[in-house]
Amino acid sequence: MATLVALGSAGTARAQEAADATSMDQRVDAQVVAELEAEADQSSSEAGALALSQSKSEKGDLTGAAAVLERYLLIDKNAIEPRSQYAVLLCRLDDLQSGKFEGAKVASEAPGSEALDRVKAMCGGVTDLSEYTGGGMEQ
Repeated sequence: MATLVALGSAGTARAQEAADATSMDQRVDAQVVAELEAEADQSSSEAGALALSQSKSEKGDLTGAAAVLERYLLIDKNAIEPRSQYAVLLCRLDDLQSGKFEGAKVASEAPGSEALDRVKAMCGGVTDLSEYTGGGMEQ
């Protein structure tokens, strides 16, 4: 009988631990969702996206910084400054081909701009978009 009581107590303790873990997981999930929603709100404007990207970059999160700008470019595909910063980040992440491709888009929209100069400095130059469109890559 004492063994059954002990087993019952152990089962109750495990059930409580599982409930506590589930509660903790729900709090963590809610926190992550809240942070993502705040990021989405902030990055819905060009200035907000640039600021959030800069903040992530300063913290060493280059991938996160690039993702912020990539999401913003889905909203405004013609935004020069976010695109140039995105190109620079891609090159910093050693994705030179993608960085130069994004730089080529900047060159076609804003030739001779400071934004383009930054991309060229980081990526080692950019090429004409016709090199990409002729090779089957889309803009």
